[in-house]
Amino acid sequence: MRWILWQPWYDQIVEKLELDKEADYDTAKILEEILPESDVTGLAELVSDKECIILGAGPSLETDLKKIEQTNNLDKVLISADGATSAVINYRNPDVIVTDLDGDVSDQLDAWNQGSWLVIHGHGDNLEKVREITPQLDKRVIGTTQTKAFGKLHNFGGFTDGDRAAFMAHELGASKIYLAGMDLGSEIGKWSGKKDEEKKLIKLEICRELLTWLADELKANLINLTSEGEEIPGAPKKKLTST
Repeated sequence: MRWILWQPWYDQIVEKLELDKEADYDTAKILEEILPESDVTGLAELVSDKECIILGAGPSLETDLKKIEQTNNLDKVLISADGATSAVINYRNPDVIVTDLDGDVSDQLDAWNQGSWLVIHGHGDNLEKVREITPQLDKRVIGTTQTKAFGKLHNFGGFTDGDRAAFMAHELGASKIYLAGMDLGSEIGKWSGKKDEEKKLIKLEICRELLTWLADELKANLINLTSEGEEIPGAPKKKLTST
């Protein structure tokens, strides 16, 4: 993602959520220092020209996972967003986990040990988690920032774990990006956690706005499989059918 495209969104989000840009950069700097060299080519090989399913932590997640299993679609590239990982691993190990380490990190580390890639995001609120978790990772790990990319860190675009996963898949050349567990309404899913619900609801609004931009202006091939929740302009709803 070119910074000239992302910066206006970042500035708007900083203002809306009263974020600390300096804290964002400080955490990103620590993350960049700890991480091994970025093997983004290896991650791209997993995603490029593939059909990917982004699994968010919304209320529909468990229903959507059952449908994905029943319609034999677990063979697609599964990309789980942070806390959603704890539900996804009941079906199969996700290929990629996009996380700011806010969910059940032990489940995410178990999945990583079983072969998942971890895409760890550094921001102003997760410095201690970055310091605690990142040194344990020596392969299949990529770092991201919401500031301008530097060093080993990438900025694929996006802000919440779910929409960052979709932006990443698009940037790495996914042929189709399906969205599941992405309700983006007024209800927070149990896999998302309950910390600061008011702020979480604002973040869901931001997520919907960013996915709309990704579909409409950046021409990502988004298809919304989420059973319930809000419509996402530019991402048509579709029911899964057996192949």
